[in-house]
Amino acid sequence: MGRERREVGILGERLALEFLQKKGYRLKCKNFRTPFGELDIVARHGSSMVFIEVRTRTTSSLGPPLQSVTRVKQAHIIKNALFYLKRYGGIDSYWRIDVISVKLSYDRILENIEHIENAVEDIY
Repeated sequence: MGRERREVGILGERLALEFLQKKGYRLKCKNFRTPFGELDIVARHGSSMVFIEVRTRTTSSLGPPLQSVTRVKQAHIIKNALFYLKRYGGIDSYWRIDVISVKLSYDRILENIEHIENAVEDIY
């Protein structure tokens, strides 16, 4: 991943986390690595464990950020979430996968954040 793209992604995740914390989410961890990939944000919201995929864009030429969460990407997120739940417990409790779309201007000023709860459901 290029340096600029990585910096945009880090900024998007930071803005998403601030957004979630204002809504009462409690951070469990960020950038949790598994054998299948990475979970951007793991948080608690009430009694729910929430796995959040953050998609950040500075241009609309690639399409809306949410469009980049393909079925293959969804399958990876589910595998990552199940790995986390098996390792730390909670496989039998309520959990969900959300997606946050962060749109930045070319000079990296926040234009919009969209939070979709239950954006990814079991696709098997």
